[in-house]
Amino acid sequence: MQRNSLTVDGYTIFPVEDFDIFTGFSCSSPVAGDRDLEDFLATDARQHLIDRIAVTYALVAEEAPKTPLGFATLANDAITIDRERPLPEVADYPYASFPAVKIGRFGIAIPLQKHGMGGLFLAMIKKLMREGNRTGCRFITVDAWRDKKTGVDVTPFYAKHGFFLLLGRAKTSRYIPMYFDLKQLN
Repeated sequence: MQRNSLTVDGYTIFPVEDFDIFTGFSCSSPVAGDRDLEDFLATDARQHLIDRIAVTYALVAEEAPKTPLGFATLANDAITIDRERPLPEVADYPYASFPAVKIGRFGIAIPLQKHGMGGLFLAMIKKLMREGNRTGCRFITVDAWRDKKTGVDVTPFYAKHGFFLLLGRAKTSRYIPMYFDLKQLN
């Protein structure tokens, strides 16, 4: 098995080096009118890997290992603690920040959306970070996309999978900071 890959129930996630695997991949609804995810894969993901900014992972089924079902781009992050409102999970520690991995981009192929594939992929990322982690990493963070114009709001998806609003981190009208505590997977 490739380093930093994980197989669960016939599905594998692995770090991508050959981005041609995403040729023809689409995860953005035409209704949303925003092709940011596909544009990132086509123009930025490879350079992010080369420049050591982020690593993109593909989700594939064992029976079709060259056809991505989804992707996630992961990067290092940290949660800075607001002493006035500390996270209850780490209130006993005197640290000013805690290590995290950030899901910078996340997409599931259109035909598979709303069929549990996103939840499976998130569960696999959590497991990879919990069991395959090479250094301390307490949290997973995400800036969940919410667009009032198009009605797209992924915050309920992340909340359903155990993420909470990250108070104290700046939010915008389109991005809502959320976090998941990896320790709860004990």
